[in-house]
Amino acid sequence: MSTWLARTQLGRFGGLALRLLAVLAVVIVLHLLVGAPGGSAQADNGPHGSVGPTPDGCAGCHRIHTASAPGLLVDAAVNFCLTCHDGSGADTDVVDGLFLGLSGRGSRAGGITNALMDTDWDTVSASSSGTSHHTVDGSSGVAWGNGAIGSGPGATGFALSCVTCHNPHGKAGSGGTATYRILRPIPLGSGAAVGVDVADETTKTYAVADANNQYFGEPYGLLMDPLSDWCVQCHTRYLAPPGSATTDSGDGIFAYRHMTKAGGFVDCETCHDVHGPGPFIPPNPHGLDSSVFHSIGCATCHVAHGTSASMGTYSGAVEWPDGSTTPSGHERSSLLRLDNRGECQVCHPR
Repeated sequence: MSTWLARTQLGRFGGLALRLLAVLAVVIVLHLLVGAPGGSAQADNGPHGSVGPTPDGCAGCHRIHTASAPGLLVDAAVNFCLTCHDGSGADTDVVDGLFLGLSGRGSRAGGITNALMDTDWDTVSASSSGTSHHTVDGSSGVAWGNGAIGSGPGATGFALSCVTCHNPHGKAGSGGTATYRILRPIPLGSGAAVGVDVADETTKTYAVADANNQYFGEPYGLLMDPLSDWCVQCHTRYLAPPGSATTDSGDGIFAYRHMTKAGGFVDCETCHDVHGPGPFIPPNPHGLDSSVFHSIGCATCHVAHGTSASMGTYSGAVEWPDGSTTPSGHERSSLLRLDNRGECQVCHPR
């Protein structure tokens, strides 16, 4: 897979010395705001929201009359994000897929370049090079399933970067409320008409459920449906209620679809044998809190930033929605949590 390290992109544009000085200023400002490396820079805290009426940190990123990047930024947005989120400042290292606040834990969202995951589901996590990831550098791709029924495979030329999904200022929700992972109610360029506020967690959890990275989806099922609603603002036709596997949607490509939104809560017998031993997985296979209901959604099977899952002969040859077969192999991992599309086996063991 063609990968990139945004940490090396500062030299892409002219005026290298000026830009390096600008980013150095950002490092100083943000470290003053969020603390030394390994400190706790959490969404809607630190530089993300909760600023006073005359904040000094604005000048670390913005120029009123001499900006060289959109949004009055002194450099490309991704460079500012990775000033801290490359493991040198914030606990959330999105480049290598680590949560530095807990030693040995992988990030719940995976990583852009590498990811610490248990992709073969053997209870042993390992850090490996990423095989697929959402782009964060503004490069264009296809938003599969974007658009109305019958509108083709998806929106082409879709430019994606960190700020497409995240609002770096925080407080992005309706009425200036905090949102989960500072997510924008409407991803930029998605074409969605009505935004989705995914409420922030009271106790923020950035790492996978345990040190072996045995984790599937969000720990609270009540969050799963809003997250699915949020994801499908770009991947519109991936939203599927119960029964979609046997009901034709009317779309020529996305005709029959796995459920991504429960429309309530999944019946217990979907996963559990309530009458004793049988061909069902044991209770609580996803490591969910047994005191709350849980649901199924996009994040049950997929990570948001990037995965290191590998694909075999068959799983790596699955066609893309437009019928193309490239890229293939490991690059066809589609942000999945397990090797060879093993998520199916988690709920449907054979």
